[in-house]
Amino acid sequence: MHKKQVILVDHNEKDQAVDNIEKAEILEIIDHHKLGSLETMKPINFRNQPVGCTGTIVAQMYREQGIEITKEMAGLMCSAILSDTLMFRSPTCTALDRLVAEKLASIAHIDIEQYARDMFDAGSNLKGKTIDEILHQDYKKFEIDGRTFAIGQITSINTREIEQIQKSMYEYLTDYTENGCDVFLFVMTSILDDSSGMLAFGDEAEEICSRAFQTEFVDHYAYLEGVVSRKKQIVPALVRAVQELDQPE
Repeated sequence: MHKKQVILVDHNEKDQAVDNIEKAEILEIIDHHKLGSLETMKPINFRNQPVGCTGTIVAQMYREQGIEITKEMAGLMCSAILSDTLMFRSPTCTALDRLVAEKLASIAHIDIEQYARDMFDAGSNLKGKTIDEILHQDYKKFEIDGRTFAIGQITSINTREIEQIQKSMYEYLTDYTENGCDVFLFVMTSILDDSSGMLAFGDEAEEICSRAFQTEFVDHYAYLEGVVSRKKQIVPALVRAVQELDQPE
């Protein structure tokens, strides 16, 4: 038996890892999310920092090991930070993320403001993709007190594009099922408005989400002002709501 050896980057949840992760030997984890459900057979290096992007941590590791960052790698890591922090607008963004991104941008010879806008504009062009591809473009599952939540998210600077996707996604999720999932959420984040629209499907979805975000969901939908981060705003609010619902009267 020669187990595959893996290092997990930017995740530590079993449901977000490759299939059959339990049959592999996990050597190391580098992440910035909450602690998940994975177990290891022996102690490992587990680097978990409360920053906006794992790219920030990787850039630190380059510096700590004295490895030169090439122009290409600097561009990739800077792109990751700008994407994860929504160009420093996300509540997950820290001063360290901004500092590292600025250093990487200098190495890559890019203008952060213009580059980020070009990147988001290119990334929000969802033409030619099926609605299922859009749903799973940025899609994660979370276990919360015995319930499985599936959350897809897109970010866009094009308001009309978001409106079109909302209509198509509503129709798609009305009949969508996936084994083991209890609640399906699709989040459409407007970078320019710093807000999101959310579609919620599942037997308890609207009840949980209405409690979580202190707003009424009408026909599976609600507009959430100031909510942009799945990790720091959406998932913690869902955890609190589920725990409140499960408390005995």
